[in-house]
Amino acid sequence: MRTFILSLAVSGLLLANNSLATTTITPTTTLTTQTANNTSTAATFTAQSNGNIGPSNISKVPTRTLLYPGATSAIYAHFMAWFGTTYHMDIGYTSSDSAQVARQVTDAISRGISGFILDWYGPGEAMPNDTTYVLKSEAESRQGAFVFAIMEDGGALSTCHSTAGCDVSTQFISDLTYAYNNFEGSPAYMKIGGRPVVFTFADDRYGTLDWARIAASVPGNPLLIFQDSSGFSHAVSSGSIAWVMINKRNRNDWGQGYLDNYYATALTFPLEHPYGATYSGFNDTLASWGSNRIMNQNCGQTWLSTFSEIGKYYGGSKPQLESLGLVTWNDYEEGTEIESGVDNCVSVAGAVLGTQLTWNISGSESTIDHYSVFISSDGENLMPLADVPAGTHSLDLAGYGFASGTYTMYVKAVGKPSIKNQMSPAITFLNSKTADFAMSALPGSKTVSRGASASYAVTVTPTNGFSGAVSFTLSGLPPHTNASFSPGSVTGSGTSTLTVMSGPLSTGTYTLTITGTSGTLSHSTKVTLTVQ
Repeated sequence: MRTFILSLAVSGLLLANNSLATTTITPTTTLTTQTANNTSTAATFTAQSNGNIGPSNISKVPTRTLLYPGATSAIYAHFMAWFGTTYHMDIGYTSSDSAQVARQVTDAISRGISGFILDWYGPGEAMPNDTTYVLKSEAESRQGAFVFAIMEDGGALSTCHSTAGCDVSTQFISDLTYAYNNFEGSPAYMKIGGRPVVFTFADDRYGTLDWARIAASVPGNPLLIFQDSSGFSHAVSSGSIAWVMINKRNRNDWGQGYLDNYYATALTFPLEHPYGATYSGFNDTLASWGSNRIMNQNCGQTWLSTFSEIGKYYGGSKPQLESLGLVTWNDYEEGTEIESGVDNCVSVAGAVLGTQLTWNISGSESTIDHYSVFISSDGENLMPLADVPAGTHSLDLAGYGFASGTYTMYVKAVGKPSIKNQMSPAITFLNSKTADFAMSALPGSKTVSRGASASYAVTVTPTNGFSGAVSFTLSGLPPHTNASFSPGSVTGSGTSTLTVMSGPLSTGTYTLTITGTSGTLSHSTKVTLTVQ
């Protein structure tokens, strides 16, 4: 169980008691930092229709926290190394770029991932092979904190298969001999009991290989790991990986039946090595080889469900799952990448009534790990104020003893591992006895089709006995778009509905500023409108 302490950092000390007479705002971070891309996703990459969300600020809560209590599983991610070639999607980086690989390894380690399993096509496929050398060097530089392994993809045998007189089993032996001579001797190569681990992926696609000859001929005595529940009983098998399997008739089928069969079978082979699977979804509609196979992400629920499934078979009085493979780190073309994170479709908004900060969310709170509260004197330079567990939506500011003045607060909904973090719009905290009001709007963001309408609930919350009438104005509308408030003003407290009717040509993402005015008092809050 993870414990959250409402704490305050002052003069470098962490204080568990917030009853101080006066607290000085001491920024240690910025709004820009807290919302900027913190992944190895290329800065030039943009969100795609297949579920890849683009550069994001995501949760770095350890991935292991999604597993059953006490899990000791080694956590790896499946890694694609073919980007930067003309025959694959442009995602803004070249796989063999050493600086990019360094960023990816750093990002993976920050999420609690201890190695990459690289989809390899033998020495004849330049980009993946070159990237393997770069990954090897980078993993070695991490001095035991990160490992790598190769997965011989069945595509490596395609040229041999189509060449008269070429024997695919001999080609496989040649590829793995090369891997042994060039990769498996590395201290950073994945090993079990001193033996290198070599994964296979659909290598029998051109007919069953001569596995007895392969096992006898390949140097290094590698542990050969196959695929699916049938992989455990495959000839010369030392284990098997689970993968993502698509039900084309039901896009909401997250593969529970497949995983149940895989884990149940794995338990009947206690001497072999299982590599379970978790994934966020699948969508190959942008891949050049795509066949309209889709598994919906369902706003992060697929990601969470595949982790929960493991606890049915492992942990507690049951065995430990030896290893887990995340499917995948960066297969952008099939929409399984988690490099950019997983969107939970959540927004958060808050308000201060007196000294009580409260917030609400739209979307599923099951995707949120905790809330982080920040305070600022200028709206940009932030002091972390408290971490609050999911399920709690308030924080009393009275005991902090802030000096009189107007402050800006933010509530960050920190996602569960690799899920996108969501930051609230600015929340005004007027620390005085003057009658005033606060404003908030939900949802914080809305997506509509051209010509459709979007509605936001704009709430006025009084402080210190405020009872005036607040009227509303709106700025930032896209061209050819109309908006109205109903009612047009609120007295004391209440909610007005803002309705925005998008025009036929107003596609794009817009930041709308809602301003409430009562005499000399004026406050604003922002929402986002995306028109597709």
